[in-house]
Amino acid sequence: MERALGGESRVLLLGPAGIGKSSLAAGLGASLERAGRPCRCLSADPGSPGFGVPGAVCLGQWQDGAWRLLALEGLCTLNAGRFRLPLVRAVRRLAATVTTGVLLVDAPGVVRGSAGAELFQGLLEAAEVDRVLVLTRDAYVLPLENELAVAGVDRFVVLAAPE
Repeated sequence: MERALGGESRVLLLGPAGIGKSSLAAGLGASLERAGRPCRCLSADPGSPGFGVPGAVCLGQWQDGAWRLLALEGLCTLNAGRFRLPLVRAVRRLAATVTTGVLLVDAPGVVRGSAGAELFQGLLEAAEVDRVLVLTRDAYVLPLENELAVAGVDRFVVLAAPE
């Protein structure tokens, strides 16, 4: 993981709904705090946020064992697949406020079809992502595999815990 989180990285956590992206973000936040490195996270799934309030994109900083809410952008929807543009714009505005440390982007579980492809590309650009952690149960079957191949960012496959 050190290579995936080195320097002032911006890391997108990608995977289907319920696979453990928010749990991974919390674990990474705790590890980085122990290492004395600042870590912020954009909870970008308005329907199932890792922290903050539903219907919003929330920016938090890992502190004392939990995400501490710093700012939020209301979307007034829980549907990340249908309302991609407002979500990407909110991510862009909040990501622009993070100038140091690691920024994790906890993406929605929209990873299929044109909605998944558009949202993936939009989040990459909006948050200026340089690395993607792809959570999967099968290392040979990646979500948005073609989009990942041409994204121009480092990608790391993380096998999800069975539970």
